[in-house]
Amino acid sequence: MDSNRKSVNVTMIDYEKVLNNVTEAVIILQEQMIIFANQPAEKLFLDSRQRSLCGTSFSQFLDADALSRLQVKIHRCFFNNLSDHLIDLSIRSADNKIKPVEMAISMIDASDQSLVQLTINDISNRIAIEESLRQSEKLSVIGKLSAGILHEVKNPLTSIKGFLQLMQKDPVVNRSYIKIILNEVEQIEKIAGELLYFTKPKSQHFEVQDLSVLVNESVVLFETQALIKQVSLELRPGDSEHLVNGDGTQLKQVFINLIKNAIEASNDGATVTITLSSDESSEYVKIRNVGKEIPGSMIKNLGKSFFTTKDTGTGLGLMVTYTIVHNHQGEISVKSTKNEGTSFLLTFPRVTRN
Repeated sequence: MDSNRKSVNVTMIDYEKVLNNVTEAVIILQEQMIIFANQPAEKLFLDSRQRSLCGTSFSQFLDADALSRLQVKIHRCFFNNLSDHLIDLSIRSADNKIKPVEMAISMIDASDQSLVQLTINDISNRIAIEESLRQSEKLSVIGKLSAGILHEVKNPLTSIKGFLQLMQKDPVVNRSYIKIILNEVEQIEKIAGELLYFTKPKSQHFEVQDLSVLVNESVVLFETQALIKQVSLELRPGDSEHLVNGDGTQLKQVFINLIKNAIEASNDGATVTITLSSDESSEYVKIRNVGKEIPGSMIKNLGKSFFTTKDTGTGLGLMVTYTIVHNHQGEISVKSTKNEGTSFLLTFPRVTRN
């Protein structure tokens, strides 16, 4: 009996030594109470007024939303028999600062949901580096666009200058000249507006979004334009919610760009169909129009700078669209068939409400 007890104590001591020598913060919970915290964990969470984390509630370091998400993940780990299930949360550290962390959840005893090990990594530096890389990528894109921008802006400016010179010599105002000048100015405004996506820093606010709501709001914006073009808009939202994690404003910009393009590419009297569907892991949005076929050689270039199938387009709208979708861990596939039309299929990772 004494031999067995000694063996257990030695094992526990060795276990604590191992955990105290790892760089990650490790906490063991029984229910919500901390029963063990290694040295990196105490450095991360312990303030000068506390002597030990043991016996305190881990919930003090989380806001209500983060605590709820953690509890759901722990529950899923237990019932699905998973280990090292990762979750990103924000915690309140010892210096009372909010820090982003990545937690790996492990069940210590597969038969006991109350004992949970959390391995915690501070990912503040990683997020800062990722943001820096995103900004660098935007600058790189701007560099690649420079020659195209110069060409696209120079052409309308040349036209504007020429017609203004003609108007200067002619005492009678030619209304057709004014119309041409205004069209060229609008073209420059369009290029400048689309470029703002890359040049203006944007803080993304990701949260659970219902794609059916965003798509419906986008469709409403084009009812008048569709009527003028004699194009019908048909929305097929399905019977359930279509939830993804994302920035609502940016996702709406994607749908606005693609619906606008679909209307412009449609034959008069045709129908633009927007269909939402889902499976266990993904949400899908298909935007289909009936119009001129896009050759396969062109499809592979869609989303690249200043590549467009329109006579007066810049290609920047689709470039912005592809960038936003990829930033949301999504994918875009395009299919175009003669006499049947073109469809853009967007695929996003599916989420569920907690």
